[in-house]
Amino acid sequence: MIKLFFKTFLRNIKISPLHAAINIIGLALGFTVALVSTLWIWKQFSFDKNFKNYDSIYQVMVTGTFNNEISTDPSTPIPLAKLIESDYKNEMEEVTLTTGLENSSLKVGDKKLIANGFYTLGKFTEIFSFEATQGEISTPTRANTFIISQSLASRLFGNENAIGKIVQFNGKEQYQVKGVYTDLPNNSTFYGLDYILPISDYLQKNEGISDGWNNCYFNTYVKISNNALISSLESKLTNFFKTKLTDIKPEILLHPMAKWHLFESFKNGKNNGGQIQYVWMFTLISILILALACINFINLSTARSLKKGKEIGVLKSIGVNRKQLIQGFLVESICSVGVAYIFSLLFTLLLLPWINKLTQAQLELPWNSPLFYCISLVAIILLGLLAGIYPSLFLSSFNPILALKGKLQFSKGRFQPRKVMVVVQFAISIFMMIATYLVIQQLYHVKDRPIGYNNHNLVNVTSSSTEIIKNFDVLKRNLQNESLIQEATLSSNFVNNLGLSGGGFIWEGNDPIAGSIMGISTVDENFANTVQWDFIKGRNFSKDFKTDSAGVILNEAAAKFMGLTSLTSKEITKRGNTYKILGVIQNTVSQSPFKSIIPTVYFLDFLPRNKITLRLKDGKDQSETLKAIGKMFTAIDPNLVFEYTFTDQVYAKEFVQMEMIRSLTSLFTGLAILISCLGLYALVSFLTEQREKEIGIRKVLGASELSLWRLLSTEYIWLTIIGFAIAAPLAYLFMEKWLENYVYRISINWSIFIVTGGLALLITLATVSFQAIKSALANPVDSLKNK
Repeated sequence: MIKLFFKTFLRNIKISPLHAAINIIGLALGFTVALVSTLWIWKQFSFDKNFKNYDSIYQVMVTGTFNNEISTDPSTPIPLAKLIESDYKNEMEEVTLTTGLENSSLKVGDKKLIANGFYTLGKFTEIFSFEATQGEISTPTRANTFIISQSLASRLFGNENAIGKIVQFNGKEQYQVKGVYTDLPNNSTFYGLDYILPISDYLQKNEGISDGWNNCYFNTYVKISNNALISSLESKLTNFFKTKLTDIKPEILLHPMAKWHLFESFKNGKNNGGQIQYVWMFTLISILILALACINFINLSTARSLKKGKEIGVLKSIGVNRKQLIQGFLVESICSVGVAYIFSLLFTLLLLPWINKLTQAQLELPWNSPLFYCISLVAIILLGLLAGIYPSLFLSSFNPILALKGKLQFSKGRFQPRKVMVVVQFAISIFMMIATYLVIQQLYHVKDRPIGYNNHNLVNVTSSSTEIIKNFDVLKRNLQNESLIQEATLSSNFVNNLGLSGGGFIWEGNDPIAGSIMGISTVDENFANTVQWDFIKGRNFSKDFKTDSAGVILNEAAAKFMGLTSLTSKEITKRGNTYKILGVIQNTVSQSPFKSIIPTVYFLDFLPRNKITLRLKDGKDQSETLKAIGKMFTAIDPNLVFEYTFTDQVYAKEFVQMEMIRSLTSLFTGLAILISCLGLYALVSFLTEQREKEIGIRKVLGASELSLWRLLSTEYIWLTIIGFAIAAPLAYLFMEKWLENYVYRISINWSIFIVTGGLALLITLATVSFQAIKSALANPVDSLKNK
C-alpha cells in the first residue's frame, strides 16, 4: 500500500506540476529560513567552547554608580588581581589579567606588518588551554620574550622555525619568540589575538599603574571550579573593593564564560541579555515561517482533495480502510517534505556566501556530521507527519458514494479550518512586515543621529611612534605645504573613541567628598578645527592665551550634568587643580551611537597626546594622497608601518549588527510574503475552479465582471483584516519590548500600522485578483458545457 501511494505521489506531480511545484517550493523556502537560522544560532551557542575550562572561567566585572546611573564595566585594576592571587587561592584556583587589545608595528628584516596583541599577568595561556605548535607557550614572564599565533609566525617567517627569532616592536623594542600557539577559531572571544607579551614590560613603561585601585584599565579572569562559591566571593570582593573606591559604590560581578557572547549586555547592574535577543528573534522567525509553509501545504492538500474525490472513492470501494488511507497520505506528505528539504539544501548553499559576508560568521552545512543527517531525517519525518496529519484525516473521511458522484465540497459553516489557517498565514506575514519596518526605522533613526563633528575625509592614524609625535609640528607643516591635508591634530584619543573616564570632578554645588565621574580627553588647540566641532557657548583653546592650559571645554551632556547655564566665573576641579570652563560643544558620538552620550571634559594638558587625526583635502584622490602621506611618515620613522582608518568607515561598523538584522529580517519577511502569495494563489485557483459552474450561471444571469471579482475577493479581504487585527497588537508589544534595549530609539507611530496594513491588503488583492479576474472574464459557455 505504501508503494502504491508513493507511485500516486509521483503521478500527482506529473498531473499537476505547477501546483506540486508551488507546494514543494513553499515548503523548501520555509526549510531554507530554518536551516540558515539554525546554522547561525548553532554558531552563537558554540562560542568559547573550544576552551577546556569553559565551565569554570569567569570574568571579573565592576558595577558602579556613575552620575546617578548604574553601569557594569569589565575594566578592573591590577591590585584586584593581586588580591585574588594572594588571599583567595583556595576558592579561585587561578587568576590572570590582560591589557586591552592594541595593534603594534612589527618588523623582521625588511618585512613590516601590523599585528594585534596584549600584555598578560598570571597563567593566561594555561587557563585558556592554548595549544602549542612550536616551542613552549606558557604565559611569558621574562622581559622581552613573547609568544605568537601560528598565522603571525607564517606572516613573519614563512615556513621557517620561529623559535628564538627576534622581532622589532614599534621601531624600538626587541622581542624574542619563545613559542607559537594554534590560531583561535572565529567563535572565540580572543579570535585574532596575534601575540602575547609579559606584563612586566608594560609596568616598566607605565610606572605606578600597578598600585592604583582607581586605574581600572585591565581585564581580569579567574578559574573557579566550585560554582557554589560564586555568590559569597562576589560579596567578599565587593566589601573589600568598596573601601578602595568610594565614589562609585562598586559591586563585583563574576560573569561566567558561558554568558560572555550571548549575555554581554547589562542595565542597572543586572544582566539584561545581549546577543541572545537575536537568537530568540531568529528562532521565532524560523518557527513562524515553517508554520507558514506547513499551513500552505495543509491548505493546498485539502483543496486538491476535491479533485481526488473519485480516486479516494474507488480506493474505499475496493476495501482500502481509513487507517490505510491515512498511512498512505502521510507517506505522500513525508515524500513532499523530503523533496522540499532537498531543494532547501540547494537554496541554502546558494544563500550562504551572502549570509557569511553579512554576518561574518563563516557558516557552512555540516556534511561530515552523522548527527546532521540524523536530525535532518527526523525533521523530515516529524514535519511530514505534522503537515500531513490534518489533510490525511480530512481526505480519509470522505463518503465513497459522494466521492464517486463528485459531490464533495467544503463545509459551509462559519468555522472552517481552512479559513483559520489563512488568517494565521496573514497574521504571520503582517507581523513580520511590521517588525521589519520598525527595525529599518530604528536603524535609520540612529544613523541620522547628529554626531557633533564632520567625519567626511577625516582619517585616524592608528600607527605612530615617539619619533612621529616628537616631530609632529614639522610633519604637519610639510603635509600642509604639499596640499595633502587641510588640518592635523594630536589628542589622547580619536574623536570617535572616548578612551577613558575618571572620577573626582568637583564644582560649585557638587559633593566635594566623592566627586563625580566623567569622560576625559586631552586635545590640542587645533583639534576643534580638524574635527569641526560645533560650539554652543564660549570658545576653543587658543595659543594666544597661555592661561588656556588651565582651561577645559565641556560637551553638552557635561554642561547639563553640572547645571551649567552661563560660563561666567564657572570652574571645575580635578586632582586638586582648578580649571576655567572656556566653552561648551555640541555632544559628539564618541562611543556606541545606540547609547546615551557620556558627560566629557576636554583638557589641553592632562593625558599624553599620542593619537593623530588628519583632515584630507577635498576633491583629491584619497588613495594617492594617503600613499604620499605614508611616505612622509616613514621618512621621519623608517621603522613605522603607516596604518590608518577613515572615521566614517569606523562609525559605519557600529551598525554592522543592525544592518545584519535589517537584511536578514527583510529577506525572511520577503520569503514569508512569497510563501503566503504562492499558497494563496494556488488555493484561490483551486477554489475558483470549484466554482466555475456557479460563476458561469451568474454571468448568464447578468452578473458583471466587477461583481464577480468582488464575490471572489471579498472573503480574502476580510481574512486579511482579521489577520491584521491579530498581528498588529502582537507586533506592537514585541517590538516595544525590543526597542527598550536602545537608549536612542524611535517611538512606534500609528502610521506604521496603516502603511503595513494597506500593503498587506494590496498584496492580497494582487494575488487573488489575477485568478479572480481571469475567472470573471471567462466565457460562461466553456464553464457550463460538460458540467
